[in-house]
Amino acid sequence: MRVGKRREDRSPMTPHTAHTVSIRAIQRYYDQNTRLFRALGLGNRAHAVHRAVWDEAVTTFDAALQRVNALALAEIQSFVAERGVAPLRLLDLGCGLGGTLACCARALPEARLAGVTLSATQARIARRILPRARAVVITGDFHHLPFAAHFHIALAIEAFAHSPDPQRAFDQASAALLPGGRLIVCDDVVVRTPLNTAEERWLTAFREGWRVPGVQSLDATLAAARRAGLALRSTCDLTGALRLHRLPPFLAGAARDLLRLAGRAHPFIHSLSGSLALQECLARRIVAYCLMVFEKRIR
Repeated sequence: MRVGKRREDRSPMTPHTAHTVSIRAIQRYYDQNTRLFRALGLGNRAHAVHRAVWDEAVTTFDAALQRVNALALAEIQSFVAERGVAPLRLLDLGCGLGGTLACCARALPEARLAGVTLSATQARIARRILPRARAVVITGDFHHLPFAAHFHIALAIEAFAHSPDPQRAFDQASAALLPGGRLIVCDDVVVRTPLNTAEERWLTAFREGWRVPGVQSLDATLAAARRAGLALRSTCDLTGALRLHRLPPFLAGAARDLLRLAGRAHPFIHSLSGSLALQECLARRIVAYCLMVFEKRIR
C-alpha cells in the first residue's frame, strides 16, 4: 500500500511499529490463519473471531462472543430510532467472516449492508452466510474504499488496529459516511506508556504477533478521528469484562520468545505469541479494549 508522508501535527505510532507491517502481510496472515481457525472450530458458530466480553448482560460463552455485536447493534438501533432512517445503509470495515453483518441482517431486515475484507478466504465464507440480496462483501483495502459518501453507519470492529496508517483509515471511513452518519469502532488502544523494557517487549510482541501496527494511544486515535471530521459521541472501556488468561510470570516471557521464534514457521504460532502478549498488556493496563462511537460533522 502506498502511504503518504505523515504530517508533523499527527500523533505518530512509536517508531519501531510505524509502517512495519504491509497490507499484503496482513492479508496473508488472515488467509492462512482463517483456514486453521475454522479447522479448530474457532469462529464457526459466531462467524467471527472477536473478543468474548463478559459484562453483566452475559451468561453464556456464545452471548459473550456476540456481545460486541450486540452493543454495536444497540447504537445502530438508537440511531435509526432517532433519525427515522429507512432503509439504513451500513458498511463493515474489516468484516472478516461476516458475523457482524449477519447479526445486523437478522435485527435490521430492511437495512442494506456492505462489507470489506482484505482476505479472499474470509470474503468467500462471508458471502456464503449472508443473504445476497441484502449484503455485498468485497475483497479490498479499507484504506482505498470504492465508495462515495453513501452510508449512515460504518463499523470497524478489531479492524483499525491492523492499519499501517490509522489516519488514512479514519479519513476513508469518514468519506464513506453521509453527514451526520456514525462510525462505531471497537479496538485496542494504548492507555499508558510502558514503564520499562519488559513492558515495551510485551507491547511490541502484541503488535508484531497480531499484525497490529495501528494500536496507538487513545489520544492519538481520537485526534485522528477529529482530523477526519468525526466527533466523539461516547467511549466505553470493555477491558474489565474480558476474562484474561495469563501464564505465571516466570513462564510468560519464555513462552512469548519461544512462540515468536516458532512463528516464522506458521503465522498461527506467531498469533499465539501476540495473544499471550495481549493478555499481559491488558492485565498491566498498558492497553485497553474500547468501544468508541463517532459522528461525522455536518458542515
